[in-house]
Amino acid sequence: RLTADEVEAGRLSVEEGVEIARLIAATGKIDFLNVNRGLIETDNKLTDYLPIQGMPTMPHLAAAARIKTETGVPVFHAARINDVSNARHAVASGQLDMVGLTRPQLADPHLVQKVIDGQEDRIRPCVGAVYCLGRIYEGHEALCIHNPSTGREATLPHVIPAAPAPRRVVIVGAGPAGLEAARASAERGHKVIIFEAQDKPGGQIRLITRTKRRAEMAAIADWRIAELERLGVDLRCNVLAEAEDVLKESPDIVVIATGGLPYPNMCNGGDLATSSWDLLSGDVSPGAEVLLFDDHGQEQGLQVAELLATSGSKLEVVTAERMFGVDVGGMNHAPYGRVFADKDVKITVNARLEAIEREGNRFVATIGSEYSQRKSKRAVDQVVVECATRALDELYFDLKPLSRNQGEVDHRALIEGREQKTNSNPKGQFMLFRIGDAVASRNIHAAIYDGLRYAKDF
Repeated sequence: RLTADEVEAGRLSVEEGVEIARLIAATGKIDFLNVNRGLIETDNKLTDYLPIQGMPTMPHLAAAARIKTETGVPVFHAARINDVSNARHAVASGQLDMVGLTRPQLADPHLVQKVIDGQEDRIRPCVGAVYCLGRIYEGHEALCIHNPSTGREATLPHVIPAAPAPRRVVIVGAGPAGLEAARASAERGHKVIIFEAQDKPGGQIRLITRTKRRAEMAAIADWRIAELERLGVDLRCNVLAEAEDVLKESPDIVVIATGGLPYPNMCNGGDLATSSWDLLSGDVSPGAEVLLFDDHGQEQGLQVAELLATSGSKLEVVTAERMFGVDVGGMNHAPYGRVFADKDVKITVNARLEAIEREGNRFVATIGSEYSQRKSKRAVDQVVVECATRALDELYFDLKPLSRNQGEVDHRALIEGREQKTNSNPKGQFMLFRIGDAVASRNIHAAIYDGLRYAKDF
């Protein structure tokens, strides 16, 4: 493996990289060179070396192709060549001899087989979320943001087997958790009906993609929607399902995947705050001078901060954590860090929003800390909060007394991958489960994991 160009002045130049490659090739002792370009000594540099969503595809292809041309040695290369069509172009145009589709095969380890079988349209796409590398570097496990079976092959199948007998499964909510539960249930051979209150499925994915840099995330929902269509799932949008809508379908299994709504900041005057959803959806415009309080630590806070900064707001971010976006990997942090540095965003850590008061047309935010009794105040045009979500679970509790399991989960069976058979209410009409943010706020991976680990055993 050879880094042929370190891209910085005073470091290894492309000309030197080509000469080194020539010398190696001249030994006659190698079969191929695996070429890349850049540096990996910081999160920021690593993000250019292995680009993520919102960054150009195949940015180092020309450098790899030059090595191939000038040495005559077969060249392999991998760096955001993120789907089969790009890989095919790189090889067919003579620029590479082999492409390393690393992250795409974490998303779909059957990628090559699907090409062979003429099912390229069914490949689960890599969306460039870099959840995989974030988990490897910081969680020490290789996981995909929207394939929970990756890294869990011993307990979660990539190919879901058919159930012994078909059942009727009703799912309420078509966000990531509900869509995955519907897909897995349909793969089992069940008759699946899914209700969605909005005019389109996708849930919070639709909020994420309002930021152009994260538009690729739409494929998480789009791939599942296409699979549901292939599997004959009855997807009904614009239906705010209530108990009678569910009961009318005579279900054997009901899954509540209704998600959540923004959790309000519980400080004094918290009702004066604007939620991150209001801004990401476009329902509220950014203020001129803004204080953002992030009490979540995931990418939602970073994304709304990016939106505010790039909209021209003078922004201060406040977090009670020791760092902003504490649960976000370094590579995903890098594009935000670039924006914050460019737009002079102020970041205050170890601090908490304690109160909001109205002062004329502006607001005064009181900031405190668990580390000190000292308070400070900020006068701003807008206070934005990101405090995760609170479960939308009313339907679950309406249906709970009518279910055979009364909503109870046999956790031993769940861990061991067995069917849920709790029968605490013999008069009940169906088994009832809730998943995703309808239980508690969680990330995309956890929501999809919820959907699969239950439905694979229905």
